[in-house]
Amino acid sequence: MTEATAGSSTLVTVALEAAEEIKKLLGAEPSKSGLRLEVRGGGCSGMSYGLSFDNPQENDHIIETQGIRIFIDPKSVIYLKGTVLNFQGGLQGRGFTIKNPQAKGTCGCGQSFNV
Repeated sequence: MTEATAGSSTLVTVALEAAEEIKKLLGAEPSKSGLRLEVRGGGCSGMSYGLSFDNPQENDHIIETQGIRIFIDPKSVIYLKGTVLNFQGGLQGRGFTIKNPQAKGTCGCGQSFNV
């Protein structure tokens, strides 16, 4: 895993499996330059994660790790410190997983949380 820091604390750790999958998927999006990781209001636990391919916006935190770029807006940074982004595949399905140490509770799908 590779860690990206903001100040003195780790902002996001990206597992090798996640980085490889992002590279593969991003190859099909020639007009986009990286992955946006964000926190939105809503979801069954109050807040939800968003992943999309995008280009950097003004004031974004830009993490460059393992040959990929991750864009995080300033409001989302508050909720994502210490987060681990991974990718898992198996008999029960494939997809990105987000492990956030700040989440006090999550829903069953793993995409919604509260702090």
